[in-house]
Amino acid sequence: MRKVLFATVALLLLGALLPQINQNYPGYLVIGFGGELNKGYEMNLWFAIVALVALLIALLFLAWLTRSLFRAVRGSVDRLRFGRQRVARRRLTSGLVEFMEGNWSRARRQLLKSAPRSEAPLINYLAAARSAHELGFREEANELLAKAEACGEDTRLAVALSQARMQLQDKHYEQCIASLKRAKQLEPKHPALLQLLRQAYYSLGDWSSLQELLPELEKHANMPEEDLQKLEREVYEHQLGEAANRNDKEKLHNIWHSLNGRWQRNVELRSLFANLLHRIGDDTEAEKHLRWLLNREWTPMLAKLYGCLTGANATTQLSAAEGWLKEYGESADLLTCLGRLSMRNELWGKAQQYFEKSLLLRHDPATSAELARLFQALGEKDKAARLFEEGLLQAVPDLPPVPMPSQDKPLLGIHA
Repeated sequence: MRKVLFATVALLLLGALLPQINQNYPGYLVIGFGGELNKGYEMNLWFAIVALVALLIALLFLAWLTRSLFRAVRGSVDRLRFGRQRVARRRLTSGLVEFMEGNWSRARRQLLKSAPRSEAPLINYLAAARSAHELGFREEANELLAKAEACGEDTRLAVALSQARMQLQDKHYEQCIASLKRAKQLEPKHPALLQLLRQAYYSLGDWSSLQELLPELEKHANMPEEDLQKLEREVYEHQLGEAANRNDKEKLHNIWHSLNGRWQRNVELRSLFANLLHRIGDDTEAEKHLRWLLNREWTPMLAKLYGCLTGANATTQLSAAEGWLKEYGESADLLTCLGRLSMRNELWGKAQQYFEKSLLLRHDPATSAELARLFQALGEKDKAARLFEEGLLQAVPDLPPVPMPSQDKPLLGIHA
């Protein structure tokens, strides 16, 4: 603004001084044509100077005007050419924000509007397909996935993963696994693909396939070590449980022996294996595993189970349990275990003592029943009846208070 003002003032001063200069310093300018001076054009010198300056100003103005018009035309063309793309970008951004917030209807609308002019239509179609799926439009979601796949050769993996996520959400596990296996041929080490495959196998209960997947999950799925170990243990637990449910002793042993030493030394897994062996009637093998565990770590529930086993040698079992009594001290579960093992060795008096000590530490219906049937076998009917009664009342502790008949009234013949 100051430059314009300065130029205006300078022109005004020049216009005021020019008549004075012309009067004091007259002169003329001759422009000749050809080689003869009489053929030309004469004019006042100062007029010629002013005319030349005006011509230069006019040329500069014409150049500025031409450049401004060119810029205006180019801007209009750019707006026509790129304006729609900018609108498409804004709609894509808005649609993705709505998508992240879970506003599926708005997201789908914005993404589909911007898809035809989007610079990355794959993103539009994949996100719109997921939004349509969340809204329950399954056929539309599949059509949008097909459009996404048509965007190029390098889109197949992204489309397959999106489709697998939708199938997993719909609990179509077999279809999900089939989609992921096809995608696995393109990118066998893709972390997201392996994680989806893990979820599908887990939901389907396909523990054998999940076991085969474990090495790949460990190498490429970026799973935390704790989660990976938990999953691995769960796989082995289900495999062992399935073999026991089929009463397949050979399969159960084969699965156990296929585990590496780290898992065979795992307390929870070995405890489960011993329980399953007992369930299918292989007490001899179960006794070995429980003895191995209890020699290393005291677990009351395992001691309770140990007393229920019929091992290869009842005397050895009793000696082992008495060693635990010295090492770990008296506990209700261990004393009940010792009582049962004493009965297996036909040591009736010792069994009675162990059961009675156990009941002093804890009222337990199972221990009361064990001691009661021992008294029953020894002919002490009254003690047995009292213990059976105590054990029954312990097993059902929450009987509601109700009126009871008097003992001097007959139990039969009550009024209807």
